[in-house]
Amino acid sequence: MTRILALPRMVLDRVTAEVRTASWFAALGEPLTDGDRADATAYATALGFEGLDTGIAHDWPEAEAFLKGPDWSPVWWDREEALRRALLAHAEARYPGPVLWSALTELTTDAGELVHGKAATAAGRMGDAAKASIHVAAGAASQTVYQLAVARLAGEEGSPFESKFRLFAAGRWPLGIVGSRLILF
Repeated sequence: MTRILALPRMVLDRVTAEVRTASWFAALGEPLTDGDRADATAYATALGFEGLDTGIAHDWPEAEAFLKGPDWSPVWWDREEALRRALLAHAEARYPGPVLWSALTELTTDAGELVHGKAATAAGRMGDAAKASIHVAAGAASQTVYQLAVARLAGEEGSPFESKFRLFAAGRWPLGIVGSRLILF
């Protein structure tokens, strides 16, 4: 018989607090810090991409070009998705029923509203951002909140989603892997 646990509000409350205090999109285009590089390396390595360099997009048009470029690799996305599905299955086994889905929906809806405003503010500050890119940035940030919550609810320590969230919390946007570089904005 599977042991069913009550949904841990403390885990979700902690994620909510981290979302509210993060510096969403505040460091876009700024020089990378040692912490940015360390989190980028940890994130890439945890997904099985050792030895990648970390690159930077300096403005919105450059970020958009990286996202649309022919060298943008879908492999990192596929690895993230496989990990997310595995962690979600584990979380669903621990917390079956609609309570898990309701909590994740509420968390990501609230986060989505917050990060969309932060992305729009960053775009307004920097200029030259396509409206669609603001939505893409906010969607990527919301997805990261969801991934972090799923990993923590699954009891996964040291998930790459922790490093990815730290990048967003520090004001960055990981755009993906282009060639042999993980590109941050």
